[in-house]
Amino acid sequence: MPEIEPYFNLDDIEELKRFLEFNDTDIRTLTNLHQYLKKDPSFFVDQFYSHLLKFEFSKSLIPDEVTLRRLKKTQSRYFALLTSGEYGEAYLRNRFQVGRAHQQIGLEPRWYIGAYRKYLSLLIPQISDYLKADGDECLQTVQSILKVVFLDIAIAMETYVDKNRETMTRRTAQLSALNKVAVTVNATLGINETLNEVMKCAMDIVRAQASAIVLFDAESRCFTDKYTMGLSRHFVKNMNFRRGGLADDVFNNNQYILSNDLPGTQHPLSELARQEKISSFVCLPLVSHKRRLGVQYLYFHHRQELFDDEYALLGTLSHIATGAIGNAHLHSRAVTLSMTDELTNLFNRREFMVRLEQDMLRSRRSNKPFSLIMADIDHFKDINDSYGHTTGDRLLTELAQIFMNITRDIDIVARYGGDEFIFLLPGIPGDVAFQIAERIRRSVEQLQLHANKQKSFYVSISMGISCFPKGAQDENSLIENADKALYVAKNNGRNQTAIFSAIPKEKNKE
Repeated sequence: MPEIEPYFNLDDIEELKRFLEFNDTDIRTLTNLHQYLKKDPSFFVDQFYSHLLKFEFSKSLIPDEVTLRRLKKTQSRYFALLTSGEYGEAYLRNRFQVGRAHQQIGLEPRWYIGAYRKYLSLLIPQISDYLKADGDECLQTVQSILKVVFLDIAIAMETYVDKNRETMTRRTAQLSALNKVAVTVNATLGINETLNEVMKCAMDIVRAQASAIVLFDAESRCFTDKYTMGLSRHFVKNMNFRRGGLADDVFNNNQYILSNDLPGTQHPLSELARQEKISSFVCLPLVSHKRRLGVQYLYFHHRQELFDDEYALLGTLSHIATGAIGNAHLHSRAVTLSMTDELTNLFNRREFMVRLEQDMLRSRRSNKPFSLIMADIDHFKDINDSYGHTTGDRLLTELAQIFMNITRDIDIVARYGGDEFIFLLPGIPGDVAFQIAERIRRSVEQLQLHANKQKSFYVSISMGISCFPKGAQDENSLIENADKALYVAKNNGRNQTAIFSAIPKEKNKE
């Protein structure tokens, strides 16, 4: 979100001076008055604050004597500048900054009217005393002081216009960002893309320098997956989500928590955050109705607090994000189900064929080998008949776990159909594939299963191997040759591995 240019313009103020007929004569008049008023600089301030302290609102801004002395000193300089005779750029910018400071602490425009009315009621008798019987000079001086007072009031009012414009511009930009993310995340089905858009939008809304989203796993009751933007590796690596910590409080109580190092804060920054040059951060729940998915962090390098409207917008974003994340999870699950076997969680036959085609192309480009292993459970029908299909299903899932434990992350393991499995081993030649297959086969031999209260039983598998490019040149031939090798292993007594390249030629023709 771009920074908002201030409304304040020196050219506008110069035009206002001309409109007020504020000229060199006024400057000379005020300079002369200034010399007279310097004799007793505390006169106005003491009476001015005596008047202010009669009102509860004013008293609430002055909690102690130290603050009162500081404010009197500042106000003395302010009143002195009114008649200093210097009304150039430095003066105008000073007045604008004073107005912004007053506006930020909550002083309303009516306060200026009342304050200047009191100032003038104290000053005009001083002017009369200063000029004695010179009526024309007295009138000129009053007019000059009125001009500079109205100039100051106008500048003060400009700060309110500037602030309102800034608020409206910021609000428009925030709503635009919110609308954009609502459209984007609902059109985005990937979880990474969804979370990145949510983090970008939140950072735009509050002008944050970094963000993190941490998802909650309902099964383990822990915060698990982290997604970050704008944070250093060191910070991300050391992020901690202990039980009963800040994230837990936000998640369980469904309320945001602001952390900074301001005096009296309930949630000071960690040393890790200070090392990251973070001056504050806010942690918000990711919730929608009764659905809770995790928390979002927004980190600031310069800001200490957020506006109420920003929290409201972040709350709306939280609802949008939660729904979008839920949709992304559903899509991810649908994609996973379309690619995997529901029982074993291995890839299904269709996905295996896609991966096989991709690996064949890579291997042809790189001139590297790969191997295919077909595996079949020995006497699987007898197991189902003797122990029931529930036990048969449990056997399939147990074998799938063995296969995944022994193979590498880059290997593809799939349920090819029924009690058949198939393995794709990228970069693995036939002799190494044979060793891997034997490790798998021996591990299966040692698997002991129980069916209800019946005695335990053991199973075995037979395996056939074919290789690219030595044993076949295309996908169908690879599968066909692995199947032929498997058939040989079955015919030779089962519970063994056969490799196609070692099968006598007369048996390959079957």
